[in-house]
Amino acid sequence: MSGLFITGTDTDIGKTVITGGIAAALKVRGLQVGVMKPLASGGVVNQSGKLVAEDATFLMKAAGIGEEKRDAVNPLCFAPALTPAVAAVMSGVEIDIALILRAYHKLTESYEPVVVEGVGGITAPLWQEYLLVDLMVELDLPVFVVTRPNLGTINHTVLTVEYARSRGLYVAGIIMNGWNESEVGILEKSNEEYIGRLTQVPIIGKFPHVSAIKEGDILPMELAKMAEEYLQIDELISIIKRGTKA
Repeated sequence: MSGLFITGTDTDIGKTVITGGIAAALKVRGLQVGVMKPLASGGVVNQSGKLVAEDATFLMKAAGIGEEKRDAVNPLCFAPALTPAVAAVMSGVEIDIALILRAYHKLTESYEPVVVEGVGGITAPLWQEYLLVDLMVELDLPVFVVTRPNLGTINHTVLTVEYARSRGLYVAGIIMNGWNESEVGILEKSNEEYIGRLTQVPIIGKFPHVSAIKEGDILPMELAKMAEEYLQIDELISIIKRGTKA
């Protein structure tokens, strides 16, 4: 098995909920799934006085991973809620990309597959001119793009997919987040149709809006049930097995 890389068309698009849902569903199906949030900004100080990423905490809970793995799951966390390259400078830290890659490979020794969640969009600067997409290329995992169903999403999604492809990445699927079936109209349906037609990438899920991701807000079993209901988990597993061989 390989793994998955979950990116999005923007920040706050719902990548963490989707990543957690996929991890929870795979765990329920009996897979030894791992999760990773390589970099995170906007960290908070926990009860032990450690700066931690709430996104990483959520993912670890979804996958049933203990606190002892936190430094591998999230090797870099910054307090300023800024793009990582800027947050690192503000924190007086130089980002070591090799550290992230070592943490990922360490996770692969214990977990298979590993589901990696990016930060922001694929051109988010991680350090100087090194972008998130550069890390994605190094990891060489099938990519899933989380997008939204409302106005403007066609442009954002098509550009994200095409730029990923231009860097040699395999975009395996698109997930529309914030899809509330009772409120869907011609706007959302036509956006879905055009995204599929223009990208030629399968839409493998339409996930409802979930606002709260803090620890304790959603139980892993509930998250797994939602993922099974709204995402094509069988197809995801097939893609994981194939890896980047389309």
